[in-house]
Amino acid sequence: MTQRRELTLLCLATSMAVLGYTMLGLLAPLVALRFGAGPVAVGVLVSSGFVLPLVLAVPVGTWVDRWGPRRMVRLGFALFAAAALPMALAPAWPTLIVAFVIANVAHLIYIVGCQALVASLGEAGTGREAAYGWWSTSTAVGQAGGPLVGGVALDMLGVEAGFAIMAIAMGLALALTLPMRVSGLVETTPARLEWATARRLLGDRTIGLALLTSSTALWALTVQVTFLPVHLELLAVPATSIGALLSLRALAAVVIRPWMPRMVAALGGRERTVVLTLLAMSAGLIGVAIDGTWWLLAAFMVVFGVGFGLSQPVSMVMVADRVAPGERGAALGVRLTGNRFAQLTAPVALALVAERAGLPWLFVLHGLLVLAAALVLNALVRRGPPNRPAASPHASRTGGGAPQREVPPPPRSELRRRTKPAPR
Repeated sequence: MTQRRELTLLCLATSMAVLGYTMLGLLAPLVALRFGAGPVAVGVLVSSGFVLPLVLAVPVGTWVDRWGPRRMVRLGFALFAAAALPMALAPAWPTLIVAFVIANVAHLIYIVGCQALVASLGEAGTGREAAYGWWSTSTAVGQAGGPLVGGVALDMLGVEAGFAIMAIAMGLALALTLPMRVSGLVETTPARLEWATARRLLGDRTIGLALLTSSTALWALTVQVTFLPVHLELLAVPATSIGALLSLRALAAVVIRPWMPRMVAALGGRERTVVLTLLAMSAGLIGVAIDGTWWLLAAFMVVFGVGFGLSQPVSMVMVADRVAPGERGAALGVRLTGNRFAQLTAPVALALVAERAGLPWLFVLHGLLVLAAALVLNALVRRGPPNRPAASPHASRTGGGAPQREVPPPPRSELRRRTKPAPR
């Protein structure tokens, strides 16, 4: 009962926090355009927010292991609220850059803490899958509401009000964590984790598959969130309509995530599932380039949302089930390092294409890159069965790794029968 209560509080807090974060994802490129930025400048702005998270992802994971997930979650919420306040008071181009950078560091801190806390609130196997499914659903709920709230606030109330609402959402998220009692803190291994642990974890096949899935999915999402608002803004589409499209994508993820355990079983396991998720996101990106009606664009957003909605929780479970509890934060930090690298490079990887050939070609080329990653992932999945768990040598003390089943000794009668000399 306590775990269910804690998971409920965490899910509510996460919904509010993600609502604020997805508001930032919509407001940052649109406000940058109003400050006179072009597509390349918008891409540089978005990439700048992921430089520090790329470097800090693994260290933050070890801090979660040492100080406890609950404490880090609260720190992340408070830091994000503080980052949004200057834009609510005096919006300007330098202020936007600073706010975006600090907010993404705060997002890294609370996301790693939340993922580690969810892992401690769910039992290994399907129980943990269900816990991650519900928590991921709460993130999708925030993603469904954030862009729409941000678009309405920008159209009707202005930039200052949009960032003020963002700060309030983070304050509410922090307040929801105050009644929580389960810290999620576990005994960590005495060995130094950080980069040595990261290298060992990357040698695990399942963690490698999860990392490729998660980073490719975040690459696709970052391209869509960064350039779709720019593309539609240049076509004179209102911010409210742009937010509604992004919210529709997230709503599709909300609908699919509670069914995650059944979907994984129906699709033939976690590894086959993640391949199909990348194929769906590739189709969703390429479909955005089609010059069609709003409803056709909405259909491709739904396809993309279903793929993304399954990719993240499944890859989280693939990582969490492979390591000892004392290294869970470090492992999730390794996963987020790949995510942040994708988010750092995606906005600027083909930005010149947007300037010279137009944004539709940008979406097509990125969709083909995601398709290529899906084909590589499928080849790795078909290569062989999963390897042994990536738990550390200290896993027996921390409860990590695959449990070893004890074989009971044979009964005495069997021993007497075995040791009795054979008749001559």
